[in-house]
Amino acid sequence: MGDSVSQAGIGHVDTCPGEPLDREYLHKNYLSLGCGDVLLDVFRIYLESAPLKLEQIRTLLDEARLDGLVGVAHGLKGESGSVGGRYVLAAAAALEKAARAGDLEEALRLLPELEQQFQRLIATIEQELAA
Repeated sequence: MGDSVSQAGIGHVDTCPGEPLDREYLHKNYLSLGCGDVLLDVFRIYLESAPLKLEQIRTLLDEARLDGLVGVAHGLKGESGSVGGRYVLAAAAALEKAARAGDLEEALRLLPELEQQFQRLIATIEQELAA
């Protein structure tokens, strides 16, 4: 399985600005350790769990429940970091910070960016798994 990850393009470091996946991180933490198969499993788990967290975030924002939002945004931040999703990680971190500060307006303002980066990351992970 590790070979399919390298063939999918993850095996080489790509520092192209705007790339949703931090390929250097993936190489350092998975591929260089011979754990390409683990990375594929992590991708699959992310595709199952992360969309649920994003839906929870939307619901919590709709209900103005910033206390609950802190934990869910923190969880999405961590999960996104584990797959090298640098822009989702950053957007989730900003949302978590706004929620901790009690700033509902800022949290609502940040949601579209999180959603956009999330969709880009999901599409990229799906392409990697299909390759």
